[in-house]
Amino acid sequence: MSQNTIKKGRILVYRVYDIGEEIDLEKAEKLLQQENAARSKFKLKKINQQAVIVSNDPLSVALGNYAYADHDMSFNPEVSAKIWEFGALSITFDFPIPEGTTIDQLRAISDRIQNYDLLDVYARGKARELSLQIKDSMAKTNEWEVNEDYILYYIESFANNYQDASTILAEEDIAALIINEEKDQLAPQIKERIYTSKLQYYKNDLAIIDWNSAFIIEPSGSMDIPDVIEFALNQLLEMRYYDDLLDKKLKDLYSAVELKEMSIFSSRYTDLALEAGQRYIEIAEIVEAVENSLKVIGDLYHSTVFRMASNKFRFSDWQSSIDNKLDNMAELCKLLLDNITSRRSHLLELIIIALISIELIPFVKQLIDYMNR
Repeated sequence: MSQNTIKKGRILVYRVYDIGEEIDLEKAEKLLQQENAARSKFKLKKINQQAVIVSNDPLSVALGNYAYADHDMSFNPEVSAKIWEFGALSITFDFPIPEGTTIDQLRAISDRIQNYDLLDVYARGKARELSLQIKDSMAKTNEWEVNEDYILYYIESFANNYQDASTILAEEDIAALIINEEKDQLAPQIKERIYTSKLQYYKNDLAIIDWNSAFIIEPSGSMDIPDVIEFALNQLLEMRYYDDLLDKKLKDLYSAVELKEMSIFSSRYTDLALEAGQRYIEIAEIVEAVENSLKVIGDLYHSTVFRMASNKFRFSDWQSSIDNKLDNMAELCKLLLDNITSRRSHLLELIIIALISIELIPFVKQLIDYMNR
């Protein structure tokens, strides 16, 4: 039974979408000026130290408040968006946690929010609205059907604050909150697995990061950790998007090669080789831009938070999958070019044989005439 109560905190609910392959943020800012959008530096700091710098600051847009009403529960969360140069857009709902809420009550509130379908409808609508408003700033617009969702519990203070924030793990079922298990008691080994991602900078703060949620205690009120996790979430979506795009492009290219009978005079192989090469360069450059868009400088703790999020989001698996598919596309491009070279060589051989034959015709005619004398 929960004894301690939350004095100040919030629930951050994220929805992340891919809206374009590349966005000119300066142009997007101008397009949104009529909506009072403001560009904000995405520089994360902790105790007067520059912790993390994103190489290209996202465009931050305030979207007002959302009237959340679910039977007997209502909130008025602030809604904001971040538009990223590499084509992602994240929508954030900032739900204030009522003062006096226990962890058990927080679990019940969270369960209601996560099962509230209208939140997804609203977020998707806002993403489309923003995408339309800045479409002239994008090289190419997308509306991928897949999105990322995430929930983050951010606590600044309790009625009785903890000298050591990790003490809460023995007093409250934080693991059940993180995996949204409202009813059943979790086994000790499951809790242990979840708590292996526990991080602390000071004794009075705490961060537990999982693949679909995080629990943060941060008495300073700094939003550095949520910002790092939000960036990682956007990066995850882009990795998934390009992995899916590579699947489709490879499938199309393989199908085109298998189904088309290529004549010796056909330019189809040349076209396919050019397309494969173009796609390889295009996707490889964008993936590299996504990977290089965050530079961690000087702050070991924030680097650790980012690496923990990367591990939970399985960045290495997605990156390996993308690299393998890029290698396959490069190999396909090479095979197509080899085929073109081979066909051209065969054609050249035939031309040479034909020319030799033409040259031999007068000689053969003379030889036949001589033998018939």
